[in-house]
Amino acid sequence: MSTQRWVVLTREGNYWENVWTVDDEPELFDSYADAEAELAEHLRECRWAVDEGDMTDAPTRDAFRISPHCGGVDTCHIWD
Repeated sequence: MSTQRWVVLTREGNYWENVWTVDDEPELFDSYADAEAELAEHLRECRWAVDEGDMTDAPTRDAFRISPHCGGVDTCHIWD
């Protein structure tokens, strides 16, 4: 059993940052698949909100990355 945890990173300026939280704590996922499923649900909800007129635009999958959690702050500089 792996103890590796995963986070969803969001592009914030020149960095990828974990801005997803649960009860003011960073949201961690037990597997890459769990993180991917939660991200897919988030994107579906955003598209639904656009369709309902609650948002003007929905983010796309390329605005996010799934990364191993390193135990500290999950931020990385964008070099690309």
